[in-house]
Amino acid sequence: MHATFSHTFEGKIWNTAFDEFSPNDLLAIETRNESTRKVRFSVVNFKKQQIEFEDLNPENTWWLGMIGIFNEKLLLHRYSDFQKPEPLGIIAIDAFTGALKWRLDEWIFLNCDGEAITAFQINDESQPVYESFDLKTGVKFHKNTAKTPLNTQTEVFPSVHYTENNEFFPAIFKFLYRLLGIEAQKAVDYSEFQDKIIISYYIYRGNSLNNYLLVTDRKRNILLNDLIAETDGVGIDTFSVYSKTLLYIKNKNQLVSYEI
Repeated sequence: MHATFSHTFEGKIWNTAFDEFSPNDLLAIETRNESTRKVRFSVVNFKKQQIEFEDLNPENTWWLGMIGIFNEKLLLHRYSDFQKPEPLGIIAIDAFTGALKWRLDEWIFLNCDGEAITAFQINDESQPVYESFDLKTGVKFHKNTAKTPLNTQTEVFPSVHYTENNEFFPAIFKFLYRLLGIEAQKAVDYSEFQDKIIISYYIYRGNSLNNYLLVTDRKRNILLNDLIAETDGVGIDTFSVYSKTLLYIKNKNQLVSYEI
């Protein structure tokens, strides 16, 4: 197990999404800096261990949010106001160049199968009207056009969140106490991948609640025990495993990966 990628972004990592339709192991990242009111989008290629583009905002506005990344297209929603977020349209960005590919004004994203997106508008009778659009071009499909959904190329292995009231928490508490001599607090995120056990746990250091990420093998050899955040509360989905890569966010703005 060794580190493969680490990068610190200017803003707080707000949202991430994997491209489950591309063989290139792409991760899209939305960052926000509330003090400067800047939102930016980046794409990391884990197959090549490089950033395809970073800190992109195609409209130089705060009122954008990431939908996801599908078959090498980053999709964004435009919004009218985050206090009352109403999508105003969809923007498609090339995942390798950051170039604008197409846009659909006044359409709201519903889903994507890797070839087509389904979107809707609200008509004058306040009813949704659905249409399908080609993911590559943004062109509307004819009604008789049928598309076969793509098979995903990779799998995401999310963690399971256990609070201290969950019946499985005591077993993980005991495991951590025997291995590290610590008393885990509040909750853990837990996952197993191949011969690895991965646990995100919390302990108090003085008045501070510290979040650590632990990786061991079945023989209880410690492969990683990294302090990833000093926090006021407990998070969920603090790590994930994607295409044999462990991914987590450290200090809210640093993306770290290990090959496992």
